[in-house]
Amino acid sequence: MRCFASILNALLLLSAAVSHAAGDEKSPTYEQQLKIDVHSHVFEDFPALNDLFRRINMRTVNICVPAGDGHLEEMHRAANELSRKYPELYPCIATFDLRGHDRRDYAEKVIAWLDGQFALGVVGVKIWKEVGMEIKDHDGKFVLPDDPRFDPIYAHLAKLGKPLHAHLAEPIDAWLPLDPTSPYFSYYSKRPEWHFHGKPGVPSHADLIAARDNIMRKHPTLVVIGAHLASLGHDLDAIANRLERFPNFHIEVAARARDLVRHPSDKVRAFFLKYPDRIMYGLDVMWKPFGRVTPPSGLERRSHLQMLETRYREDFNYYAGQGTMRYAERQVEALHLPCAVLEQFYNGNARRIYKLDALQSSPVR
Repeated sequence: MRCFASILNALLLLSAAVSHAAGDEKSPTYEQQLKIDVHSHVFEDFPALNDLFRRINMRTVNICVPAGDGHLEEMHRAANELSRKYPELYPCIATFDLRGHDRRDYAEKVIAWLDGQFALGVVGVKIWKEVGMEIKDHDGKFVLPDDPRFDPIYAHLAKLGKPLHAHLAEPIDAWLPLDPTSPYFSYYSKRPEWHFHGKPGVPSHADLIAARDNIMRKHPTLVVIGAHLASLGHDLDAIANRLERFPNFHIEVAARARDLVRHPSDKVRAFFLKYPDRIMYGLDVMWKPFGRVTPPSGLERRSHLQMLETRYREDFNYYAGQGTMRYAERQVEALHLPCAVLEQFYNGNARRIYKLDALQSSPVR
């Protein structure tokens, strides 16, 4: 059955590619295309944001992260409430507490916590870069994501068919000298704690990528989503290598279109055409009013909505548009992906991987 589906998928994409090459395929408009942002962080019932999502035909997978900042329960309460009230807009991904990872009953307690979240309708689990880049054992060594203490958790997710949304490692720029020409210069200049160049004793980029690979070797039935182009945005061939080696590995592009545009557009387009069922759309924008001294002002709310819509539209112009455009301070050629590829990228893959079709029965309010 899987072989037949693969053949059918290949035939559909071949037909789409032929139409695309002939120039007789018209892309959907921005509003026509159902879009699922698989990487969002929304922790407030924000009516104007809900209205925006409905107007532009957008849904989002709402991710709880980070796990170690002391707001674990408050964050999940907010996300679960949104999912309960608006299941068609905010399906939720949980995370788990990283404190006490050296206790004998750690995995057992995490599994119990996650089972409680799944009972509330959570569709997946997030693990963040703090594993491998921040969390340490009592001996001062970094805890890597393939640590055996996590294996029972990964095995449990695989058994339940719950995806692991994994932001592990960072762009390779985090291990290189600060470079004003890098799209990550501003981020690492302002957040030196995540910039590892010249810091002794820290895992290398290769160490962390290998650790994620090892998770998939040990748990071949576990569905893993490599967040942010799998932290390999500088090397599309390395991503392709892993998509070939690990059939349950998928990627999303949140906050990494800036990496895609550094590659020739023809190569990026060919990558999407080769792996149409393995790539998902995402943006990675945070709205987290809790923990602030003062609530967001009306101006901040309006600015946030304007920024969000601008970025969503800019992304759509890159993936679906045609001709040259300005993106991330570069003059680039838009990808003009075939309709069949756009459909999978923007919603089909997310609906399948996160089993979101069951949520469609709830009318949009």
